[in-house]
Amino acid sequence: MSIFSRNRTKEITLNQAINITRTTTKTALVDIRDKEVFKKDHVPDAINIPLNNIKVVHNRIPDTDTTLYIYGDYETRPKKSIKAFRNEGYNNLVRAGCLEDHYIREYR
Repeated sequence: MSIFSRNRTKEITLNQAINITRTTTKTALVDIRDKEVFKKDHVPDAINIPLNNIKVVHNRIPDTDTTLYIYGDYETRPKKSIKAFRNEGYNNLVRAGCLEDHYIREYR
């Protein structure tokens, strides 16, 4: 049984997600913003799976038991993507906030 509830999604900061995905196996940091936006700026080692093309998740992260730490921006919020990832068979999902919040915290 998963530690993640289908009705409740854990939420952490993007910095926490970065640290976890760098040190833990079977995890992935997923950027759900559009491809063009991702190319301009993203967290190193993040995997781009645009919300409007969610089906590519199976090509990029074939193991549905992988814990996905999902981040976006103020326009493409991670909360919107949770249902879409669940519909694709991924249930270990964590909202990792927005890239803008990451920069605000990092450069204070």
